Amino acid sequence: MRGHLTKEIRLEINVTRLKNGTVKLRKENHILKQVIKEKDREIKILEDKLIDKESQRKELLGFLYKPKKKDREKKPLGKKIGALGYHRPIPKEDSVTSEHTYTLKQCPICKDNVGDVVDTVVKYTEDIDLKPRPLVSKHIITRHWCKHCETYVKSNDIPEIHRIGTNTLGYILYARYRLRLPMERIKESLFDLYNFKISEGEISEKLQYAKDLFGRDYEAIIIMIQEAKVVYADETGWRMNGDNWFLWVFVTTSGIQYVIEDTRGKGVAERALGDKEDRVIISDGYAGYQNLKGDKQQCWVHLLRKAKLHSQILYEDLVLLYKKLLIELEKPKEKRYRKKFEDLFEILIQKKYSDEEVEKVKIRMRHHKHVLFTCLSYDNVLPENNTAERAIRPQVVMRKIFGGSRSLAGTQAHAINTSVIETLRKQNPDSGFFDVILPLIRKRRSEL
Repeated sequence: MRGHLTKEIRLEINVTRLKNGTVKLRKENHILKQVIKEKDREIKILEDKLIDKESQRKELLGFLYKPKKKDREKKPLGKKIGALGYHRPIPKEDSVTSEHTYTLKQCPICKDNVGDVVDTVVKYTEDIDLKPRPLVSKHIITRHWCKHCETYVKSNDIPEIHRIGTNTLGYILYARYRLRLPMERIKESLFDLYNFKISEGEISEKLQYAKDLFGRDYEAIIIMIQEAKVVYADETGWRMNGDNWFLWVFVTTSGIQYVIEDTRGKGVAERALGDKEDRVIISDGYAGYQNLKGDKQQCWVHLLRKAKLHSQILYEDLVLLYKKLLIELEKPKEKRYRKKFEDLFEILIQKKYSDEEVEKVKIRMRHHKHVLFTCLSYDNVLPENNTAERAIRPQVVMRKIFGGSRSLAGTQAHAINTSVIETLRKQNPDSGFFDVILPLIRKRRSEL
């Protein structure tokens, strides 16, 4: 019959269809395998990014927040065993402003006369003048007609007369840079404490005036930093009229210099530190200091902090080595053995650890191993950068309180005034603020 297919032909047709379906399925299977392989690769990349971001988050939390109380060891209450108690010192005799004597001639019980004094008890009350009266000086300048010169003349002994006195200027500097008060609070405190009225604009003008007064002292600090044999450096963010700037600090044993710039580039540190080669720069490992002239010492505390975040075992090994380093630093420079510590550090780099993220710490260790033991070759060089961080902390607090600076002039005034004030405090640690700042203001005013 026409059109009738035999059984063999039908089977051949079915086999052909199955073969074509098999080829198609194999192609689809191959494509799906490639897609799965690509997805697995993307998942692995995302997992690595997630682990890295989580470690960054933990590291950031370590900088910003203190650990919870339940995670910290509780400190024992009270003073340490054997510590001396605190007693307010007895005022000096020349500081007594008033004296009161309480004696009697008759017994308050029986009204009979009493004998001579048996003993005396002396007690003191110390207080402050909470709202003293402002000091106002009136200057009367007379002019006279000289018929010989045919002009008006006045005395040659007239000093420069300032609308705001030295004490008020000193208090404005104290309130701004020590109490860290905004302009409005300085204005309120002057009125509340001294009944002294002043505008915020005049306070700002006086801060600029102080910058001009201290210009010579700031120049001296710049030279001091450039000639120092040991300099601790650090930087942090600063706000200038809403923009992100950077505040740099450079610390020596006798001075502190603050620099505020719109960049974190190494050029700022290069200009501040100069061309001196026989010196040591201690930093937290920021690359901006790496190629500056002089030897470098990287901060061990930053390395330990990173190790604690990524590998507890490596952290414990590094802490042990760091303690040995501190003991070695107590020896004279000639008796220190730097090569031994470098070899011990290399052993830790080569040591195998089970932590997955330990390589992140080892990368830093390899990169900085040649600058972690510079302190052993010098006297009075610390293996950490806490000196600069303590100097920069007050600036961070001020930034959080009044938000930075509003103008370039205000930025310059802040850098100069704080540098001079903190240098004076560093050079006179046992003196009060006004004991060192007021004489300097009077001296600079007399030189104008």
